[in-house]
Amino acid sequence: MYKKGQNKKEIIYMNAKKLLYEVGYTNTTIKKIAIASDVPVSLVHYYFEKKESIVKSIYYDFVNNVDFFLYQQKPEIFKNSILSHTVSSRIYYDIILNNENNRRVYYEILKNKSNYSILDKYALKIYKKYIEDNNIIITDELLKSYVFMNFGARRELFLNYFEGIIDLPIQEIVTIINGLMPRMLKIDQYFIDSLMIDSISIFNSLDYSKIKFLI
Repeated sequence: MYKKGQNKKEIIYMNAKKLLYEVGYTNTTIKKIAIASDVPVSLVHYYFEKKESIVKSIYYDFVNNVDFFLYQQKPEIFKNSILSHTVSSRIYYDIILNNENNRRVYYEILKNKSNYSILDKYALKIYKKYIEDNNIIITDELLKSYVFMNFGARRELFLNYFEGIIDLPIQEIVTIINGLMPRMLKIDQYFIDSLMIDSISIFNSLDYSKIKFLI
């Protein structure tokens, strides 16, 4: 892509993030993104097929930024995929759920669809690492079934959390959801519990204030 085109794409992307932060997912439209970026609607569609394409890029950039931060600060935790993923999840949800604007966007997207459609490739890569690290034998179809179950349960949990039906601290929720897949894979429960405890200690030791979900 030419430098001018890359600059235009970046402008559109940043304006989309700003709009999402300010007015939410539902009220952010391709037309509004085009107006804010001073470009025709067709150019937004040229770089991003639809609004969901922008959202997917935002989520992937966010999880990759969190993982990159952890690789710099705590590279040793990546010796265990469950531990590193749980610490990453603790940062991910803390940044999203402790900011009202981020929280609104996450909730509106979750009401619209499962996050599986956004983070499917990332999730499958993570869970395949679980299997490799723990020498688990499982078919691809069974793994996909577990992943669907995991995302479905996670979505229901968070919808009930947002609607006030479940009242738990954010990090306790992360412990629940990140322990679910290892338990389905029949990894030793005491081992999982110890990793969840270790992940809290590591999470509490980190300063990740420069990482942003939107702006």
